Amino acid sequence: MLQHRDSLEGAPVAPDEFEQYDSYNIDPYYARKFTAFWAAGVGAFVVFYFPYLWRSIKTGRIWQGWAVYERKIRGYSHLDDNLSPEEKISSRKAQATMRARRPSPTFAFLKGALDYIVLRTLPHTGIDLGQVFALSMYLLTLLLCVTIQAPLQSNANRAGFLSLAQLPFIFIFGLKASPVTFLLGRGYEKLNFIHRWAGRMLLLTATVHGSLWIRNRIKSGQADRFRTQNKEKEGLAAYTLLCLIVLASLRPVRRVAYNFFFTFHVVGIAGFFIVVCYHTEHASPWIYPPIAFYAFDLLVRVTRMRIKDAYLEAPDTEMTLIHVPDASGGWIAGQHVKLRVFFEGRLLESHPLSILNAPPSISSLKTTSLKEGGMILAARAAGDWSKAINILARSELPEDCGQLMTHYVDEDPDMMELGTLSAATDSSRVAIAERRVSVMIDGPYGGSSIDFASCENVLMIAGGSGITFTLGILDDLVGRIRLARSGSGNAPRQDMINTRHITFIWCLRSKGHISWFSRYFQKIGQVASDTSLDILVRFRFYITCPCDPAAIPNIPNMTILESKPDISQCLSDFLVDDHLVSPIGGSGVGVVASGPERLTTDTRNAVAKIGPSLARRVGGIELHTEAYTL
Repeated sequence: MLQHRDSLEGAPVAPDEFEQYDSYNIDPYYARKFTAFWAAGVGAFVVFYFPYLWRSIKTGRIWQGWAVYERKIRGYSHLDDNLSPEEKISSRKAQATMRARRPSPTFAFLKGALDYIVLRTLPHTGIDLGQVFALSMYLLTLLLCVTIQAPLQSNANRAGFLSLAQLPFIFIFGLKASPVTFLLGRGYEKLNFIHRWAGRMLLLTATVHGSLWIRNRIKSGQADRFRTQNKEKEGLAAYTLLCLIVLASLRPVRRVAYNFFFTFHVVGIAGFFIVVCYHTEHASPWIYPPIAFYAFDLLVRVTRMRIKDAYLEAPDTEMTLIHVPDASGGWIAGQHVKLRVFFEGRLLESHPLSILNAPPSISSLKTTSLKEGGMILAARAAGDWSKAINILARSELPEDCGQLMTHYVDEDPDMMELGTLSAATDSSRVAIAERRVSVMIDGPYGGSSIDFASCENVLMIAGGSGITFTLGILDDLVGRIRLARSGSGNAPRQDMINTRHITFIWCLRSKGHISWFSRYFQKIGQVASDTSLDILVRFRFYITCPCDPAAIPNIPNMTILESKPDISQCLSDFLVDDHLVSPIGGSGVGVVASGPERLTTDTRNAVAKIGPSLARRVGGIELHTEAYTL
């Protein structure tokens, strides 16, 4: 063997231009390297967000919000009703020590400096600079792996292998029950932008791969191969399917025909997987992980599904409240479920709805259903499905389809009793009719990545239907504060509750819309008005249409302004408010915004403008936005 090697010494070596590129050994190496890069990037973000994950572990919130369950609960009693004098004194001592922990001023300054850059949102895109940075790093890594030492003009296989290598990444960021959502503490809807843009980058690399091979075939006089050879025909079919999937996923299509988008997405991807496996035998290793991720997602979602009785209540023709009494917990404030209502022609249609109350063990509210506690959802009558639900709630009920009930709400929100349709009412009570239906609940999903109870001051901004998200957060905060001050056995840890001041802003079209949730506002305001809680909750409603002046309910600490709010000005006013607690080195300010994309974009830009110095003064600023858009 050594003699043979020695005999080759001095032998002529072929010039580099005559060496054949070993695509099927070199290109898979770069595909694996790309996978290692994006996995390392995800790991870096997990480390960056670990403080939030660790706080969720300490508070126990990480173990909540996995699946809806039911059990018998006793509900709330008024604060101090069952406490002895000694327990009341102990509760007051707890209040004096519960805000002992404050964030580091240095951390608040650095986070404020980072937010000053990354929260700024590009116009008409809904994407902030932080997201642009993440996408840019992904694209840069992808392009480097495609182009480094790759003779693309003569052999475009590298772009094809990198197209396949993106499939696991795209799937893991597109599923509702992805492990990444757990590790990053973000709901799937917050990470879905990565799924969409990575899919477009897959189309980019597939275009490079296909177009260069087409060019080579035409240049070498082999254009007839696209008619006679299966490999070329299968490649064109796979690329055509991929183009159609991406086009059908664009926002205009999702908004106009969401059911078509969803159906074509599932069927089209299945077809793409089959065709691309026929196109190349090297596709299989990259197809199996996405299939495994999707199977895991379906398994988790099936275990979360619940079929329950629910009660529909229609305050008017524009809003439907959905009460699910047999839901005692399994969610946290701000989460949503996908709801399927079983009625004529709508058995397969489900829609995401935010849960507007905290779990009964925390909530200050009571549903208007047969039982105390439960889950409350709200559907604005905007599309075909939500309008049909509203009509169903207001229609006369055939005897074979369910049951219509009426209960009477006394002036005191705590006083409720059920009656029948023929029962007499007096002037001090309001009759509310509900229609019983069967529903399927899938979830919960999403939720706030921030525990706003750690913030001493919280500003909540909602636009339109976004009220359902912020109302749930408000109910959670007030309920947890109530438990903490009461010294209840199941109260949250005292050092985890800092909130003392909440300003709740709702931008809506008509004064009459306040009545949709007025009894919930009244109940929360009533609980917060207890002086022993040491909390101030103020409601501020911005009305764009000065109509229905007689429809304004009596809500504690309520202000009505007939104008559109300037989000930046609202935040500035909040930060210099006389009620702002501990303006120097405080326990932080929390800002939560939900509603149209324009509102959430304005809020992100407003928080970005605060700057590190003011952020340090108030103890840091936490932001969570929930955009109601497809």
